[in-house]
Amino acid sequence: MTKMKKPSKKQGGKKVVYGVVAAGIILYLVLFLYVNSRFIIDADDVDSEPSRDLNVFDLINNGHLHLINIMPGREPFNTGKGNDAKPYYLHGKFCHLDWSLHKNDPSSVPMNKDLISKSKSCQRTQQEVDLYDAVKQARLFDGLQKKRKKPKVHSMEPTGFVFHESRVGSTLVANSLAAYNPDQNRVYSESSPPIGAAKLYTPEHEDASIQLLKDVVYLMGRTDDVKEQRLYFKIQSIGVKSIQVFRKAFPGTPWIFLYREPVQVMRSHLKTEDTKKAVCLRSKRRPDRDIIELVKGISGNEKLISDLTYEEHCAAHLATLCEAALQQARESNGKGKIVNYDGLMDELASNIIPKHFLSKGSMSKEEKDRILEVSEHYSKGRDMGRVWKEDSNEKEDTAWKELKDASDLYLRPVYNKLEAMRRGYS
Repeated sequence: MTKMKKPSKKQGGKKVVYGVVAAGIILYLVLFLYVNSRFIIDADDVDSEPSRDLNVFDLINNGHLHLINIMPGREPFNTGKGNDAKPYYLHGKFCHLDWSLHKNDPSSVPMNKDLISKSKSCQRTQQEVDLYDAVKQARLFDGLQKKRKKPKVHSMEPTGFVFHESRVGSTLVANSLAAYNPDQNRVYSESSPPIGAAKLYTPEHEDASIQLLKDVVYLMGRTDDVKEQRLYFKIQSIGVKSIQVFRKAFPGTPWIFLYREPVQVMRSHLKTEDTKKAVCLRSKRRPDRDIIELVKGISGNEKLISDLTYEEHCAAHLATLCEAALQQARESNGKGKIVNYDGLMDELASNIIPKHFLSKGSMSKEEKDRILEVSEHYSKGRDMGRVWKEDSNEKEDTAWKELKDASDLYLRPVYNKLEAMRRGYS
């Protein structure tokens, strides 16, 4: 009978090592599965508030974090080569916004910056990620959501864009859009991402530029509120010069441009005769080319752009906005509508919302009453409880000669063209 040899000490040591390694691998796998299981999120199991147990893409995918800013690098459209190439290179800043603040009382948080500052959880939930990666993850997530009978997250297409001359009732319009059906409507009032994306547009990177704007609006339209169905954007006044970009990205979306009688809008911008700080004067030191060309076209070589008074520069700036809107409205095949401040609220309830934005013909009495209630408050009240009052006559009565002359010289000609188009004469 052959005797079995005892394993040598060397062999026994190897078995111990193998056993330890195997145990280590098993432990690692267990820990790996445990940790990652915390980030495998089922939409049915997500609460309405952000959870610290979720990673940033999960929070974005589930509609808990909202895009509040975009940050481009030096070359946002330097697409690179290879498998890692992207159409654009930007970072997006996200946080959790409390939309109930704007829906319940639009005038208390009239601008998107107000909503950001008053959303208590925004500061502690802020995250920055690669914007394209966020879009890619969200679209994959939404594709899977569509297979569910009741998806909790969906993305709204833009219902309408609001462009404006500035100081012409645009915030009142945005507040009204939020108020007439707060459950179904989400309104971004002068938020940073859309105008930031539109201003990055360049013909050299046409497709990537347009895709960026589309992706920004797509992310901002994502919601975990099943009631929300409509998405509106009020764009900053300088965005009028980018209407063409918005039209390229969303050719089927209706838009409006708000303007006002020249002296009234100028008086609203320039509070006193020595005013040097106003929205219309931001480009005073470095005038845009279109302002230079407009002044030259009207005054010839008699007046240098650097010699313009504050009143004249303000009027010229506003005129370039109106000229840009007029040109785009002419090319819009009815998608663009110009709207005078005079009679704005009646036009909003009887025409702009029901017929232009929604194509449904009329609004309910309850919806009209909500708009009427909003119009009784100062649109930028911010909890001050100010009551709105009509001030057009007061503005004309308190306007000074230099303001009136500048309005007539630079702004009134395009105002007359806008009025002719609105009345159907051109």
